[in-house]
Amino acid sequence: MRRSDAAAEPKFRRAPPDARREELIAATLACLSRLGHEGVSVRRISAEAGVSMGLITHHFLGIDALVAAAYESLAERLLAQSRGPALAVAGDPLEALHAYFSASFAPRALDPAIFRTWLVFWSLVPHSPELRTVRERVDRETRATLEALLSRLKRMPGVRPFKVGAARIGLSALMDGLWVELSLNPSSFEPAQAIALCDDWVHGLATGAFPALLALRRAPLHRRRRRR
Repeated sequence: MRRSDAAAEPKFRRAPPDARREELIAATLACLSRLGHEGVSVRRISAEAGVSMGLITHHFLGIDALVAAAYESLAERLLAQSRGPALAVAGDPLEALHAYFSASFAPRALDPAIFRTWLVFWSLVPHSPELRTVRERVDRETRATLEALLSRLKRMPGVRPFKVGAARIGLSALMDGLWVELSLNPSSFEPAQAIALCDDWVHGLATGAFPALLALRRAPLHRRRRRR
């Protein structure tokens, strides 16, 4: 190719709409990871993606919509990485939960870039209706996944009946706390210890170690009538 031909090529290449949207989402995640809040910029994101600034408003309603799409993309990817291995376990519910924990604390889930990006999203959620909507939707999917796994555990013979919703809150809090601690200070403990702590928590749940989470069975109706 002659130098003059190369110089005549357009600066921004054409791409299918879906591919262009994915490129913009990837560029947004890269900017947020590298620059933090300063990455929430049409100019920076368009430069990262190698497109004109006008293409962002062409494919999205604005910067808030693009950031919300990036949030959803990252959250859905992380959820799929944890949910996939867990749902692939068809047998022992304890093994399924262990697979969920193992994937949640795998190296790709503990990438410092993800934590940096997540901090930006958390700070923006209170101020962005688009982000709040996405967060609520992704949170529902995450809750449904964990509650489905805990419901399988609850149906196991010998497991003390427990409140699935309350147990999900406790387990989520434990996992989130461990993930934040590992992300802030990877040398504080090993991911294997985080997985073991979650496994132990679930075993304790199954044996009735948490009285506040136990689901007390109601007495039969005829017994309740006799007490009156």
